Amino acid sequence: MNMKRVKQILSYLPEASIIVMATYWFLENLLSSPSFVNYVMVGIVGLVSILLIWKNKIMALLLSIIMGLACFYMLLAVFSEYKKFLKGDPDGLNLLLTGSLIFVTLIVFSFVMPVKYLRK
Repeated sequence: MNMKRVKQILSYLPEASIIVMATYWFLENLLSSPSFVNYVMVGIVGLVSILLIWKNKIMALLLSIIMGLACFYMLLAVFSEYKKFLKGDPDGLNLLLTGSLIFVTLIVFSFVMPVKYLRK
């Protein structure tokens, strides 16, 4: 593979990771309680898929703003839940590290994702 092809594949990493995480979250909710369908995650997968097909600048910007704000809110929720654990509790540290890693990564992707659509 040449470098140009690798760069092209890596440019879709934010969208692919969002689709993978939303699909995982949807399936996890569906398997834990079969009567509950997470329509928000279905909508996110649908919107990102439409973005990949149409490559619309406005949709990319809107989706990245919504995703960035939602991930920032969830990051604050992780910090709030972490405060409920006793100091030095390994479960609290696990929650903090895992939640921070996931949501900070998605916040970074929300800044990176619209750049390639706005350049065109």
